[in-house]
Amino acid sequence: MKMICRHAKLALLLPALVGLTWTTPLLAQKAKPITEDELGPWINQQRDCQPEDKPSFWPLKYYDFKGDGNEEAIVVAASCATGTAGPDVHAVIGRNAAGELVELKIPEVDNSAYDSLFGNRNSDLSVKDGLLVETFRDDVQRDPPLIIRYKWNGKEFAVVSIEKTGVFKTSYDCAKAASEVEQAICHTEELAGLDETLGRTYKSLLTQLPAAEQASLRVEQRAWLAARDKECLIYKSWVGCLREVYEKRIEELKKRQEPQPTQRE
Repeated sequence: MKMICRHAKLALLLPALVGLTWTTPLLAQKAKPITEDELGPWINQQRDCQPEDKPSFWPLKYYDFKGDGNEEAIVVAASCATGTAGPDVHAVIGRNAAGELVELKIPEVDNSAYDSLFGNRNSDLSVKDGLLVETFRDDVQRDPPLIIRYKWNGKEFAVVSIEKTGVFKTSYDCAKAASEVEQAICHTEELAGLDETLGRTYKSLLTQLPAAEQASLRVEQRAWLAARDKECLIYKSWVGCLREVYEKRIEELKKRQEPQPTQRE
């Protein structure tokens, strides 16, 4: 009797098991890894480059953003279209159902997000805590002034957060900054601090001088500001350049405040 019952239960389960095999989707097929050899021609086609113009890749990174067991390639590369400016390809590349390379959409952000960047601007892509992280730099001697984090929502990446430097206090009104050098100083904490130090040192020296010499110092300071802007063009290594000219000027003005030795008759 027990044998019959077991057979009866099995007979009842068979239709359900058969139906399960037809209705349960197959596991996602493991896709072929995405390599530089495959990405090179794809990027050339996207950028209208010639086959001999091989892109220059930063180290490829991989992450399974879709959660289907296949890793997308996180690509930072310089194509023929960029010249010497740095990487112009910042993308996450996956495969479609046909196995072809496709770009996962990363949204544009408002231009105001980039107002803390100056000079030669580049960015890198990485993954942290499951988020795509784009880190922007404009000078190796400056902390990243802009970091944007994205999350895959099933169709495209969506912005999760935008972290950027603010405006720091300087000896002048940053809202009225007239030149790119002045604007860059306002957004760089170290340089803003040096500018404040110079402002205090200059004013201290000014109060110690007679009226005629005060006028001369004002002319001299305006000439120094003009020379600063010409010497430290905002392109590459501008943070180090501005740091050097500020430190030199501060030291020079401080020495002029020191008591001078009396001349013996």
